[in-house]
Amino acid sequence: QNQTDDAVRELQQQSQHLVMDATDVSCVASSGVVLSLAHKAGLQSSFPLLKKNYKFAEVKLFGRIQGRDGDYLIAIGIEDSYLASKKYFYCQDGVSWAQLPTPTAEMKATCDKIPAGLMLTGDIAFVYQLPALPLASGEEDEAEGPKITEEERLAVLVEAIDAETALAPVGALSMRPAGNVLPNPAFKGLDANAAQSLSSYVLLNKPKLTSVLDAPTEKSADALATADSIVPKAAMRFTTDDSVGAVVVRNLLWPGAMAFCKPGTSSWGYCYFGTGEKNRDIAFMLP
Repeated sequence: QNQTDDAVRELQQQSQHLVMDATDVSCVASSGVVLSLAHKAGLQSSFPLLKKNYKFAEVKLFGRIQGRDGDYLIAIGIEDSYLASKKYFYCQDGVSWAQLPTPTAEMKATCDKIPAGLMLTGDIAFVYQLPALPLASGEEDEAEGPKITEEERLAVLVEAIDAETALAPVGALSMRPAGNVLPNPAFKGLDANAAQSLSSYVLLNKPKLTSVLDAPTEKSADALATADSIVPKAAMRFTTDDSVGAVVVRNLLWPGAMAFCKPGTSSWGYCYFGTGEKNRDIAFMLP
């Protein structure tokens, strides 16, 4: 219990590195990411309440998923470890947050059957009714196909996007003796050249954390897979925004997914602002 309490306190002290604050949106503004004044004000007032009510170490903005008739803001609640204890929340007004359900294998299988390109509706209570599978000769007709709610579909999308796109600079995180992963207080940032190299970033949700991430060295890079292992390799593109001093890494496999860092500082984060659609044709679009 004492180790857990210590981890939570340390995470609170170093929370500026986690995912993204609403104030970090300026780092990815050059990619077309903006928040309305109403949403910014809502986040500033609602995040402290969400943190208090759920006893999180920190609450951060993950991004926004667009729907046909309304969009969903997504937040991440972090307990005592940045990798293993995240909970996801959604709202449409920046204030009234609700927790997303944990995706099940059945939810994921049903989502896989939804036609590609079908946007979320923006109505969290909407129910998707999929057609029944054709039956073999002699079998009785099935009354109807599988159903899934918009809330369940949103949960599956958020988990998949976070799992496949979350990036951090090499050395920005460290594993503590208790096994929890926290921001590394010794991390001073990447230099300008390293910030534009995929080998300088790690995939946060690669289930391969076996050693301490304590500095941007070869040892720490081995603990998590580096971003240059992403296939296809050309799916990651760099842009530089000199107005805010940020380097942005855009993920073309999940359009709208971005990571950013400010060279020479410990500031970094990642976010997603898009429709929730994966670009499955990317192999035919790259040179």
